[in-house]
Amino acid sequence: MEFEELVCYSQTVILVLLAIGYIINLRKGGNEPSQKVERKCPSCSYRIPDDNVNYCAKCGELISHSVGLSMEK
Repeated sequence: MEFEELVCYSQTVILVLLAIGYIINLRKGGNEPSQKVERKCPSCSYRIPDDNVNYCAKCGELISHSVGLSMEK
């Protein structure tokens, strides 16, 4: 088997694998955009892109306590 034939066959295999992956992605519905969670700081209205942040990066204000932890005894 010559080098050119090997390259041709390997490119064909790669194209088939890419096509299979594309078909699986279409069936799975992976082309829907995910919802982004955005909050704003109550003090300075700075946009906070992450849901897991407890403090504002701009002014340092406490946004919220950790979810599920009671602050009362």
